[in-house]
This record gives sequence, structure tokens and C-alpha cells, in this order.
Amino acid sequence: MMLGKRETDVLAAVIETYVETALPVSSQALAAGHGLGLSPASLRSTMAALTEKGFLHQPHTSAGRIPTVQGFRYYLDQVFKLSPLSRREQSRLHEHILPGEGELPQVLRRAARTLSSLTRQVCVVMAPRQNLARWRQIDFVLLRPGMILAVLVMQGGLVSNRMVQMDENLNADDLVRYGNYLNSLFEGRTTQEVRGEIERQLLSARKTLDAYRRAWELAAQALADEDLPEVFVGGASHLADQPEFTELETIQELLRLIEERSRLLELLDKTSAGKSVSVNLAEDMPGLSACSLVASPYSAFSSTQGALAVLGPVRMNYARIVPMVDFAAQILSQCLKSRS
Repeated sequence: MMLGKRETDVLAAVIETYVETALPVSSQALAAGHGLGLSPASLRSTMAALTEKGFLHQPHTSAGRIPTVQGFRYYLDQVFKLSPLSRREQSRLHEHILPGEGELPQVLRRAARTLSSLTRQVCVVMAPRQNLARWRQIDFVLLRPGMILAVLVMQGGLVSNRMVQMDENLNADDLVRYGNYLNSLFEGRTTQEVRGEIERQLLSARKTLDAYRRAWELAAQALADEDLPEVFVGGASHLADQPEFTELETIQELLRLIEERSRLLELLDKTSAGKSVSVNLAEDMPGLSACSLVASPYSAFSSTQGALAVLGPVRMNYARIVPMVDFAAQILSQCLKSRS
């Protein structure tokens, strides 16, 4: 349903006032503070029409109006425009997320902490999934006879360590040779592609593979199961600062979401499959009726993606948070590319 200009202007004014105050917005408040050029009577009439159409809600007969999820969705689709961050804000994000960089988990943890601090909301960062990451190098370290540590490094800095057992005794020279052999075959290929090739080769009885059969068996164990990507959460304490989350049941549901890694991954996976920043309102997240998720994928390559998101109330300052999430994702993408 498309609204006329007057209804759109009034809806935008109500939303922007509500975002600032978290209180129902009255026609008198709009007449005094937004320069809409409408009398209180005209504003009341327009707000009543928006209420009938489902864009506003009046919690009490004598109270002002608050935007509905439908109202926020219309505002985001038809009114809101993404603006770039100022140079100062860009510098702040760079300085806080990438001071000395460090290992990839450290960078992602800093990103979650920094964004939650700047937005005063919960921030969640999902590391790239290993099966889409591209192989850079594998090394095998002999710990003791029959026990080997496989260290797989992916482009972008993702590292996987796994203990591998072999019945046959292998020496350090064997392991170096096998590592070099696998790296020559698989550098630049995704883990998903490598798994498929390993399965095909192990099923094959070609004699040409006999010399390196143990290398294939080591690789198969090193990639036996896909690890769930790590999830880094920052600012969970900010939930208590939001008036929408004062009810015990609501805050418990959100804390369960944060603790249940599988549910977070399900939400973030949808984001990582996209190409740009997105806003998911309550209607897109069953069981989270008061929430909104502003999220963006980040990537070194088109097939190597993680996700970064801010979780908060539907009454969120999107004009500030959306470009922050977008720019923070760009920083993480640059970080991954620099490690490739």
C-alpha cells in the first residue's frame, strides 16, 4: 500500500520522534518540532488515517501514537536512504577494529565489541564458514608415533587445527612431502571442492595414487567434519537499557537466542548469502516480535563469507546503525583480502 506525501511525511516524523524518545508521539509534539506546516487538527486526522491503515498504533485512548512494524517497514523501504559515514566515524571504526590486527578471531571479537559500544546495541559477528573458504596451506606436525596435528590455513586467515590418528608410523619428512603434495593440488580451491575430490580419490583404485594414499587419508581426517563457524557477541548488557526489553519474558527470549548458537547461525546464514546490508524486522524473525536485525555479509572472495549484525529493538536509529554495519563489514572484507 502506497501512502500520499502528507501521510508519508507524518509517518516519517512520528518514527523519527519515537526513535529518539521511546514514547508515544502526540500531534502537538509533531506540530511543535518538525516543521510539517500542518495544524494539530490536520496532524490528528492524518495520524488517525495511518492508524486505520496499520502504520501506527495507539496504545491508550488518550495517548499519542507509536509506529507498528508495518510502519517501520514502509519507512525503511520508501523513505530511508543509506548515507555514508563521516570521515571521523570511519576513522573510529578503523582504529578500534584493526589496531595491530592480530589473528582473525581477535579481529572479529574486536569488531563485535566496537560496534556494540558505538551503537549501544548487541553486535554479533559470524566467522566465515570453512567449507566456502579457499585452501591456502596445510601442514602436518608429528606429535608422537601415530598422532599427528593437521593445521589447515585458509585464505583470509581462517585456521583449523585437528588431531589425526594413523596406524602406520610416519616420520616428519613423510608429513612434509604429503603437505607439499596436497598444497600443490588444492591451493585456491574451496574446502567444499577439496572434500569432494578427496572422496573421489579414496574411492578410486588407481595405482598411481598408491604412493600418496596416506596423504589423501590424512587430508580426509583433517576435513572429516565441517566445524560450525565461530560466533562472537558483544554488548549483551545493552539489552537491559532498552525500554522494549523490560519484560522478563522478552529479555529471556533474547538471551536464549544469544546463547543458542544454532539459532544465531540460522539468522546470520541468511545474511551471509546476500550481497549488501539488510534490515530484518520482527516479521522476518519468528519469536522475536520486538526485535530488528541490521546485518551485512563480509567477504574476501565471492564464495568466502561471514556476517556482521546489530540486534536491537525495532525502534532503532537506522540512519546511524545501517551505515555503521555496512562500513564495519567493508573493514572486515578488507582485512580478509589483506590476509589472502
